[in-house]
Amino acid sequence: MGNELISKELTGGELTKCDFDDMVSGAETYLPRLQLFSSKSDACTEGKIGIGHYGLVKDNDIIDLGTELDAVIVSCRPKALQIDGDNIITVYDQESDTYQKIKELSFATDSGCMYGPEFLLWISSQNQFVTYFMSSKTARREARKMWPLIGQAATFKCKLIETARFKWHGPVVVPCSTPLDVPSVDSIQSVVGNFQNPPKSELEIAPDSEENRVV
Repeated sequence: MGNELISKELTGGELTKCDFDDMVSGAETYLPRLQLFSSKSDACTEGKIGIGHYGLVKDNDIIDLGTELDAVIVSCRPKALQIDGDNIITVYDQESDTYQKIKELSFATDSGCMYGPEFLLWISSQNQFVTYFMSSKTARREARKMWPLIGQAATFKCKLIETARFKWHGPVVVPCSTPLDVPSVDSIQSVVGNFQNPPKSELEIAPDSEENRVV
């Protein structure tokens, strides 16, 4: 009998593995997100990831990718996000009134509002498509370097930025000369199609609190 505690006949085993896989396939709808973690991040305080490190975030798990990584920049879309308690509003239509309202509110401290370009990346070392929401002022400035690199590989680094009052970490993006493996054309087309045609409303896990900073 091995590890089987209850026989298959008693468990209602008509459900096949294919049926089960189809039921849970929705769990893979949301791509992991790439995030640069700064010293103000709860995850850094809790020792889940190093300060100034990139992390691959999905559900409650964080994979520490270090201070530098290579990725292919696949696509880009606009995104605005508002977090109000348990209510999360995500908008991709840059011309909509809601997007513009969230954009306006994002310049207020601790508003829970963010906007900016969201990039689709392929990280070959993780064999994974990810999203990267560049929603702070610092990230949006660096995002200008990414638009010409769509379809190409880039190296993502981190730099410490200092002013008279604050210190924070920001991304640095440069062209990558290292050859990277890419998935099949069919896989790319499928993921890009979903990325560029998101649902009108989405439920998202709230980004770490440092993402709400205006810097």
